[in-house]
Amino acid sequence: MAGHTWDLLEGIESFEFTLRWLNELKRLVKPTGSIWLHSTYHNSGILNVACQILGLEIINEVIWFKRNAFPNLSTRRLTASHETILWVHTGNGKREYYFNYEDVKAAAFTEDSFKERGKQLRTVWDIPNNKAKEELKYGKHPTQKPVRLTERMLLISARRGGSLLVPFLGSGTEIVAGLRYQLECVGFEIDKDYFDLACQRVANEVQRQAGILPLEFEHVET
Repeated sequence: MAGHTWDLLEGIESFEFTLRWLNELKRLVKPTGSIWLHSTYHNSGILNVACQILGLEIINEVIWFKRNAFPNLSTRRLTASHETILWVHTGNGKREYYFNYEDVKAAAFTEDSFKERGKQLRTVWDIPNNKAKEELKYGKHPTQKPVRLTERMLLISARRGGSLLVPFLGSGTEIVAGLRYQLECVGFEIDKDYFDLACQRVANEVQRQAGILPLEFEHVET
């Protein structure tokens, strides 16, 4: 089966593209803000090196353990049951990024066997990858993350009333989580089908929240 056009970059082309969009994030994100980067074993090394080249300090490397991962059907390798998440900041040596330490320490996540209330959050997160029915109501994206994963990232590093930028919108999961965290959200998506999917999810979330004004959407052809 042919891959998606946005997922066909390889080798030096992939590395150069990663440097370009990461450099834009470095320009846009304040030193008090954070960047969260998802990756698998295919591209985690590229992201790590790109961050170091651009002077983006990696605060933590998080291992997202997916206990309900799909089995390896080829029987030619181990079953992939984790993804790597990098928590990064743009402080140029000054660690001004926001960390909501106390609330994170006090939190308990019922599905996470590694986190107890009152204990520091570790860098291994036990979060099932299954999505609620509401998350798949309008369709799905091949790399769609569960909302509760993004909600944890926002709890760690976001201030309510702040801003959220999602450069690769996909199905809109991060925007949905951002709206629930009372953030001003901006996202970009070049695939019309996924753009429409994200808009439906965002509109549904806006309607769910009382007192939120309707949003306007515009798809720009590229």
